[in-house]
Amino acid sequence: MKKHLKDTAGTSWFDMPAQTITPELKKDLQILKLRSVIDPKRHYKKADLKSKTLPKYFQVGTVIESASEFFSGRLTKKERKATLADELLSDNYLGNYRKRKVREIEKEHNVAGVEKWKIKGKQSLKRKKKIRVVV
Repeated sequence: MKKHLKDTAGTSWFDMPAQTITPELKKDLQILKLRSVIDPKRHYKKADLKSKTLPKYFQVGTVIESASEFFSGRLTKKERKATLADELLSDNYLGNYRKRKVREIEKEHNVAGVEKWKIKGKQSLKRKKKIRVVV
């Protein structure tokens, strides 16, 4: 009997069927899970970031804009992408934000940076002389 029943979320969720997860859907779901990191100006409820499981029951839809939002709230054909990941990667504002954050993190971890490897001033001449004498 259980084999013949479809895998659904239940009657309270209008018998939403379980989706087959493709690689594109998997990437999109992971992006949605980490959405609080993507946009610095928006704040979301704390989700279950620690759990690595993806939802079993979900639906993917298309947003259709109304005619009154033709100029203000719609994406042009150039801005429309196939997946959420492609759309985020093509966003200039988000790209600049990511680059700035990466530079900040690199500065924190590389405090001395390359400067500690450079030999400067009179000290370099003394070291060169010592190396010549030893060799």
